[in-house]
This record gives sequence, C-alpha cells and structure tokens, in this order.
Amino acid sequence: MLRYVVSRLCSGVLLMLALTLVTFVVFLRIPIDPAPWIAGHQVTPEERAQIHHDLGLDRPALVQWAKFVERIVTEGSLGESLMKQEGIHVNDIVGTALGRTASLVAGGFALVLLLSIPLGVLSALRPHTLFDRSVVTVAILGIVLHPFVVGLALRALLARRWHLAPDGGYCPLHAPAPPPDSFATAGCGGLADWAGHLWLPWITFAFFFLPLYTRMIRARVLENLGARYVLTARAKGASEWRVVSRHVSRNVAGPVLAMLAVDVGTIVTAAIYIETIFGLHGIGQLVAVNLDGGHGYDLTVILGVVFVVAAAITVLNLVADLATLALDPRIRVGRARRA
Repeated sequence: MLRYVVSRLCSGVLLMLALTLVTFVVFLRIPIDPAPWIAGHQVTPEERAQIHHDLGLDRPALVQWAKFVERIVTEGSLGESLMKQEGIHVNDIVGTALGRTASLVAGGFALVLLLSIPLGVLSALRPHTLFDRSVVTVAILGIVLHPFVVGLALRALLARRWHLAPDGGYCPLHAPAPPPDSFATAGCGGLADWAGHLWLPWITFAFFFLPLYTRMIRARVLENLGARYVLTARAKGASEWRVVSRHVSRNVAGPVLAMLAVDVGTIVTAAIYIETIFGLHGIGQLVAVNLDGGHGYDLTVILGVVFVVAAAITVLNLVADLATLALDPRIRVGRARRA
C-alpha cells in the first residue's frame, strides 16, 4: 500500500512539472510583452529592457521554469503577479479563487450525493414503476441539458424573476467581508450569506451530475440485488433495509468513488461554467481574465493555476483510489497477487 501511494504521488509530481513546463513553453511562444501593461504604452526601450530584466524574462525559458520550480520547493511561493502592482503574490490570488471554486464544488457535490444515493437505491428497489420511470426520465433530461443552459434558466427564473436568490456574486464564509475590489459582494459575510449566495449555483452543479450518479447507483444496486450473497442474506432472514445498507452499499460505494476520480476534470470544467454564470470569480474566471488581454497576460498567475489544479486533481484521485481499496477487498487481493 505504501509503495502504491508513493508511486502515485511521484507520478503526480511529474505530471505537475510537465504541465507547468508545457504551459511555460507555449506561453513564451506567444508574442506578449508585459512592459506596456506595467509602465504604460509609451514605455521606452530602456524601461522595457529593465522590466524584462527585473522579471527574469531576458533569461532562457528553461532557466525561468527552473526558477519557478525552485521557488515552489524552497519557499512554497508561486511568485508575484506580473501585470498587477508589485507585491501581490500569486499564492493569495490563486488561493482566493480556489476557495470559491472549492466552495462551489464541495457544496454542489454534497448535494449530488445526498440526492443521487436515495433516488438510485429507491429506483432500483422499485424497478419498472412510475417512480423508477420518472427518475430515469429526469436523468436522461439532465444528461442532455448543458450546465450553462441550466444555470442561465435558473438564474433568470429564481433570481431575476422571483427574487428567491441573489443575482450572482460571492460572499466569504468568514466575516468580515473583504473589500469590494476583491470581487466579493460588498457588505456581506458569514455562513448565512455564504450559503445564500451559493445555493443556486449548488443546484445548477448538482443538476449536471445528479443524472449520471443516480443512473450509475441504480444500475449497481440492481446488479448486486441479484448476487448470491444477497440471496443468502435474505434466506437468513435479513430485512431489505439491512441487505441494502449493510451488504449492497459497500459494493456500490467503490464504483461511485472510482467514477468520482474519473470525473474530477469534468467537475472542474462544470465549475468554470457555473462560476462564470453566477459571477463567483473562481479559478475559471481567474484564467479567463488573465488570458483575455484586457488585463494583460499574466504568466505567473496562469502557471499558479495550472500547478494548483493539477495538484488538487492528483490528490483527489489518490484519495478516491485509497477509499476504493478500503471499501473493496477484492481490489486489494488482486493487487497483492500481481505484486
């Protein structure tokens, strides 16, 4: 087990380094000069050369990338923003955006699990009934619709027409709220405001993933209900609730976690759409702002986002794999035999 964890972590580190190197090389191939964004469009050649020297842009690309990696390893720092005033660290910029994206994903996926598990189990226990057909129909509808369409429709109906939710914006979990220039809604903060601004994005997020997980749980429960160990448990007098909660649930949880590990990239993509619709200013909008040219092209911010997202995906995949190993002894036995 320890060897498996170490190998996964090493491969994750190599993946993060490779992604940052590719991002660095591609970015430097784009003819972008940060000097006019820092010193103004009337920058002189001398000022341009001095800015490039101060930022290290006059060094070879591999040397710049090695400096970026060295700074992460020795200082735990992603550097300073190129396009903003001196002294603004990328750690703070990416950390703030990551916290908002994490709030969206954590709350939305918690809602997915709270709804998909009972819906999938009940649908499997009552196959071919009106309830089962309704769940399958809604699942198909949810798969067809795009999260962008769902988010716009919910925002127009629940926020702008019925005023049941704020029309976008983000409130921090911990009061007091940050200043307005940090893209937080002014004058709000705390648990109630945080949840009040996120419940509609959570529903939009859940609607995108709920059909997939409900159908998968339904299929797995149906598959296990016909297994021999279930028939044996019933023959011994176990109730249907005990059969599902004590026996079937363990064999269903493993595939759910495996599916979650595979869907990490899709989760990040869906979060980008949703936070754009509701103006949450998370990781997705941070990348968009720093690539649209309106605020310059900030290489250090883009590198920081790539590194942090790759690290998060690596850790989440590892946690999901370890949880699957803990829940399913058959996987542990199979890997032990191969070793």
